[in-house]
Amino acid sequence: MKLHNPWPKGRSINPNGKYGMRKHPFGGYKKHRGVDVGGTFPVTSAGDGVVTKVSYNGNKKTGGGHVVIIKHATNLFTVYYHGAHATKLRVRDRVSTGDFIYTSGSTGASTGPHLHFEVRSSRNGAWGSDVDPIPYLTGSPITQTLIKVDGRLGRNTWRAWQEALQKVGHNPGIVDGRPSPRTYRAIASWAGIKETSNLSLDLKKAVQKKLGVTVDGIWGKGTISALQRKLNEGKI
Repeated sequence: MKLHNPWPKGRSINPNGKYGMRKHPFGGYKKHRGVDVGGTFPVTSAGDGVVTKVSYNGNKKTGGGHVVIIKHATNLFTVYYHGAHATKLRVRDRVSTGDFIYTSGSTGASTGPHLHFEVRSSRNGAWGSDVDPIPYLTGSPITQTLIKVDGRLGRNTWRAWQEALQKVGHNPGIVDGRPSPRTYRAIASWAGIKETSNLSLDLKKAVQKKLGVTVDGIWGKGTISALQRKLNEGKI
């Protein structure tokens, strides 16, 4: 399902407000379950749907402040946090794409006015599994289950990377989620450096440069989360 940006044109996702593992503003390294867009602006519905939750949680460390949840297609929900004021919408109200929800603010766990926006896919209500919102907002073809953006370079991420490399003409060897020398050579070719059959420091840095993250040769949670987002967005 294609969703629409719930923020106005000219706004964009904060550099530290992307989906996945990140340094949390209130301390620690935690998973960010949505995307953040800074500023004060009208927040609008990302698609046609029905309001399933309107609440207020003002906890300064964990709360979403003014929260609205809208159900769209079967098992697909969008979540809106930190409204400056209560919405006039009520549970069971029907909304259309672009309908006003509230003005973005700084209620709940927030360091400044912004919208925290989530997409959740669930068979058990609105508090199911969060997914990366970007493929839904950009209309990227979602032909398979999105991998978790958890900052961990496990077999599912390796397999998705091998599949992506194969699709763009770089032979990663057997697509089994287990990196081989052939996989590393394919990554090097994709990253634009001399082929190498091992996960060298130069290869790690080249991948970070390609992903647009800090180039330090350390593949931590930030680097892997950026890779996982790119894979989900079909941008490898």
